Amino acid sequence: MYEFMDGKVVEVTPAYIVLLVNGIGYLIYTADPYRFEVDQDRTVRVYIYQAVSDSAMLLYGFYESADKKLFEKLINVSGIGPKSALAILAGKDRGGLISAINNKDVKFLTRFPGVGKKLRSRLSWIFKEKWRI
Repeated sequence: MYEFMDGKVVEVTPAYIVLLVNGIGYLIYTADPYRFEVDQDRTVRVYIYQAVSDSAMLLYGFYESADKKLFEKLINVSGIGPKSALAILAGKDRGGLISAINNKDVKFLTRFPGVGKKLRSRLSWIFKEKWRI
């Protein structure tokens, strides 16, 4: 597992960035790719979550460590995978998301792709404790 990577952002798309680290370009999915800027002269730190499955190894990146921690909390909720967690993170700032969770705003959470009616019945788990990052 990786904690972070330091490198140069060489490409930014609507879904991911490419981070050049020691001659290797890593494709990293991120909730807010435009927070990163292409700049060959500037090294940036990207906090990394590595997801490994039978069919793929994917990297998810975050501008701040706190965003990575929130992502990890979200994917630990049954029914929320990495893609859904990224969609949730892209939909609201970290403080707003934590506020929605702490205020039991089910409507907010179920408006994202992959978080629908099936998950609605399991959302009580997410509200058992106050979230802090």
